[in-house]
Amino acid sequence: MMVELDGDAPLRVQLADLVAARIADGTYPPRTAIPSGAELAEECDVSPRTATEAVKILKERGLVRGVPGKAVIVKADALDALRRAARESG
Repeated sequence: MMVELDGDAPLRVQLADLVAARIADGTYPPRTAIPSGAELAEECDVSPRTATEAVKILKERGLVRGVPGKAVIVKADALDALRRAARESG
């Protein structure tokens, strides 16, 4: 899954969904860092601001937390949060 300029959802949401899917499939396991905003922006060919907004969405979803001056880490209970969200959405 990549972000699509002509996709239905805003790019920031698409990018957040992409990272969430990678958390779910184990690409970014709990208690590990996700790529930096700059790395996500470059990989997905979006602006750094879009990547920052995507990380904010992931924080709001309870999937990641920031470690000031270091990284954004996948929360230990991120998989539980993803399961809850899936149950609630359908």
